[in-house]
Amino acid sequence: MKYIFYTILCCLMSLTSLAQSDFDYGHPDEEDPRRSAFDQDSTRGEQRYVKPQRVAWKWMHDGVYKQYMSMTDTLTDGIHNTNPIFKHSVSNTYLGNLPSPYISNVFILRPRGEDFLPLDRVRDYLFRPEDALDYNTSTAFAQISYFNGGGRGKTEDRVDVWYMQNINPFWNAGFRYNLMSADGAYSYQKSKTYNFSVFSSYEKERVTVSFFLNQNVGHYAENGGIEVLAEVRDTVLDPKIIGTKLVMEPRNNIANFNLSTLAQYNLGNAKEIITPVDSINMDTTYTYPMKFALALKVEDNRYRFREESVETNFWDTTYLNTQSNQDITNNQKYEIDAKFILNEHPKYKYLPGVYAGLKFKYLKYDQRVSSDTINNRATNKYTGTYLTAGTFNMDSTTMFNFDIWGSFCLAGEYSADYSLEGKIVQYLSRNRNSSVTAYALLETTTPNRYYDQYTGNHNQWETNFSKIHAYNIKGHYNNKRLRTEVGIALNNTKNYIYFDTTAYPRQYDGNLVVFTAWAKQIFRLGKFYFDQKVYYQICNKDEILQLPKVALYSHNYYQNRLFKKVLGLQIGIDLFYNTSFYSNAYDPSIMQFYNQDIEKTGNYPKLDVFLTLNIKRADLFVKYEHANERLGSRDYFSAYTYPINPAKVKFGIRWNFFD
Repeated sequence: MKYIFYTILCCLMSLTSLAQSDFDYGHPDEEDPRRSAFDQDSTRGEQRYVKPQRVAWKWMHDGVYKQYMSMTDTLTDGIHNTNPIFKHSVSNTYLGNLPSPYISNVFILRPRGEDFLPLDRVRDYLFRPEDALDYNTSTAFAQISYFNGGGRGKTEDRVDVWYMQNINPFWNAGFRYNLMSADGAYSYQKSKTYNFSVFSSYEKERVTVSFFLNQNVGHYAENGGIEVLAEVRDTVLDPKIIGTKLVMEPRNNIANFNLSTLAQYNLGNAKEIITPVDSINMDTTYTYPMKFALALKVEDNRYRFREESVETNFWDTTYLNTQSNQDITNNQKYEIDAKFILNEHPKYKYLPGVYAGLKFKYLKYDQRVSSDTINNRATNKYTGTYLTAGTFNMDSTTMFNFDIWGSFCLAGEYSADYSLEGKIVQYLSRNRNSSVTAYALLETTTPNRYYDQYTGNHNQWETNFSKIHAYNIKGHYNNKRLRTEVGIALNNTKNYIYFDTTAYPRQYDGNLVVFTAWAKQIFRLGKFYFDQKVYYQICNKDEILQLPKVALYSHNYYQNRLFKKVLGLQIGIDLFYNTSFYSNAYDPSIMQFYNQDIEKTGNYPKLDVFLTLNIKRADLFVKYEHANERLGSRDYFSAYTYPINPAKVKFGIRWNFFD
């Protein structure tokens, strides 16, 4: 598989060349004042100028319909927030370092879960097929980002490089390289995650093809947390001399390979459709009465926990080896999804599209299954054949949209699993600036196969869990003009699986209910902006699932353009806060969080002070992170025994290129 990867990589790299680009403005209700400056760009000279237009989209449900999306992260606002987990969730339990295992403290923002469970703990650092978009660019586009902070011995680096271009009007290709690495503020905390991806899309007349290939790799040194918590709370010692529970640097390693391709063939007579992508760009496509779509996905995973020297005093049990050890789990996944689609009617706007098809899933696990010194590994295989169907109306000119989809497993180890999901959007104004959205989920699923059996040096289990039943509803009101969003959600899960206080997987056979309410509001006073996000959540079984009742992010800044609007300036303060709760403890030997009832964390406001500048196509920032470290309480732990990083200066630049 590696040889295929490198062969395709070499072919695609031969297509590349370098270019330059502008980007969107942070507030869509305002005209971008950089546009006039861009139009006078001296780099254009007397050469023929091709107006840069970039369109991005995602094929929902593997080819059912096209949903237009924002391009790569090009907004100046928020560039200083360099940790991906805090772009996805306002509050997280994590190990303090970037990158490091984490779990969101906002229940509704936790992912549905990967088939290979270890990926859940590092999901936001990975680039996966479901994250990839298709592109059409009139000129080549590149984006280069570099972020740094921490200083010698505590350095934190991030490099993110995008490149894409149209080979011809119908065929686009590109690549992405992303690296996150950090030495860690505390000892034995070094970590690194990187990925390289190539992608391509072709769309002409009846044929549409999308292709994605990538490799994710992660290395995470484990220090077991702080030995004496008072050394953080009651002193100002250099973090590097504060004692940690593990000193021999056991490591967790993850490798994830993905190959995904989607092919579509349209049937019937074509009709031209012009779709507004945003206030500037229009996309012209041709719609057909029906089509056939075929998706293929291949995934290869490897998880390894390695101990060069076993520190038996840290763990309660050591089953296999007290000298050195490697716990290795391998996983392969193959999916084929074929469906026949009747598209929405371009004339009768409210006549929905419908589709039906079959999906086949194959999973294979190779892992240790006994404590024997020989013949201790086995391979388990799981299959499922699913009937899939759905109906949709996502016409961008109507006041009412809906998307309803479902699946039922007909045969295999996942037999009788089913899922029915639906989303309804009612727009309240012709310009679509305000809307009410309702979402519902009803599903029964087989527990993740990772829970079935595990034999490691410090953890062993064998379970026979029942199917999980979930009943979720969610609704929110959104008003773009007022910059307002408010919503509520109710999640009811029967047979919820969690790790208990001994890091052993358990299943709660009752109903676990989580109620969530949230509000997002951007207030504006002249050039001052106050961007607020707050979540409130309660759970009926705190001994099973501990969550902070309140989690919020307050993003406050002054924004202006100076020197004849050539220089954009943003200066402000960010606040991260959640109420106190029994946050999870962390077990390095399985890279999982588990319940603890020893000590609460939270009720600590973390403040960041930042300055962001924009000069044409470049954004720069400098940030003093955790500026309040030495002001008041020093009880800034995230996971149990794991403090967040002390104060540090960070800086970065992101530069877009096109033409």
